[in-house]
Amino acid sequence: MLRLEYLFARFNHFLRSDDPELHHNAITVLFDLGDIGSRGDIKSLLLKEFERQKYALNGLKSSQKVDQEALSQTLSQIDMASTNINQSMGKPNSGITESEWLNAIRTRLNIPGGTSSIDLPSYHAWKNSPTHERRELLEAYVAPLLPWHEACQIFLRLLRQSGEAKDVVAHQGAFQQAPSGKVYQLMRIAVEDDTLFSEISANKYLLSIRFMQSDRDKKPQPVNADVPFRLTLCQF
Repeated sequence: MLRLEYLFARFNHFLRSDDPELHHNAITVLFDLGDIGSRGDIKSLLLKEFERQKYALNGLKSSQKVDQEALSQTLSQIDMASTNINQSMGKPNSGITESEWLNAIRTRLNIPGGTSSIDLPSYHAWKNSPTHERRELLEAYVAPLLPWHEACQIFLRLLRQSGEAKDVVAHQGAFQQAPSGKVYQLMRIAVEDDTLFSEISANKYLLSIRFMQSDRDKKPQPVNADVPFRLTLCQF
């Protein structure tokens, strides 16, 4: 789901532009979306997760501390997303994989400069076509995958909202915590210093975080100072 979210965000960013070179980037992302869309296990996984989330949310209907109108809207969104996924016929990536035009582009992407006008004149002509025509074609190819985008957004939004952020400190750049028997689906880390990143390992016995200093020219080095950060453990 995180990979789908990342790919759809990139695709939509490129799609909104009028620049033909950014529409070229949108096509490269389209191939990645199509590859994920070919996986049959994602559909069953999503539907299973939605059923689990609905079960948890239905248990809140009698709680006076919960906004019942917001709860009802969320349940309706889950039902709609599940219905849209169930109603999608065949493979959602078939339009991408069966297009000879797209396949010709994909083949040339692995060749340095392989999508130039001398290699793919039809593609060059498309890039010089009116912006609205390019955008409409891209939207047509991605349309069968949009139910996955909607489902991905709902699933991750609910999962992220299930966690409570806590201020903690990684002493000498390292932090460890025992899950205490709980099963978490997502760990979120927020650190103010954008030159730092975290390496994470987790199992049922221990959550381990190690902060590293990014260096564009050298191998990243472990941080040996205390690092304050916000930790959110999400479990829906």
